[in-house]
Amino acid sequence: MKVRHILRRLQEADPDAMVLYQAPYADPTDAEEICDVVLEPDLWVCESHRSADGGVSDVHHPATGGLSMGWDQNKDEQWSERVVILTSAS
Repeated sequence: MKVRHILRRLQEADPDAMVLYQAPYADPTDAEEICDVVLEPDLWVCESHRSADGGVSDVHHPATGGLSMGWDQNKDEQWSERVVILTSAS
C-alpha cells in the first residue's frame, strides 16, 4: 500500500481515533496499537518471487543486505523503493 492510499482512506477518520494493527486471521482482540512511524531514509528493495505453481510473493528488505535466500535471477524481479514502517513497539 502506498502512503497516498493510506492518506486518502484516513481523510474522514476521527483524528483522535486510535490506530491498531491486526495480523491476518488474528482475533480482533489481538490487535496492537501502532506506537511509532519510521520514515526510512534509505532505499529498500522489493523482490517479487515467482513459485513453480505461478504464485507470487514479495519480500521487502534494506538494500544494504543483498538479495534474499531463494532469489532466482531467471524468474524473480527486484526494484528499489522508499518505505514507511509502522510499528507497535514503543
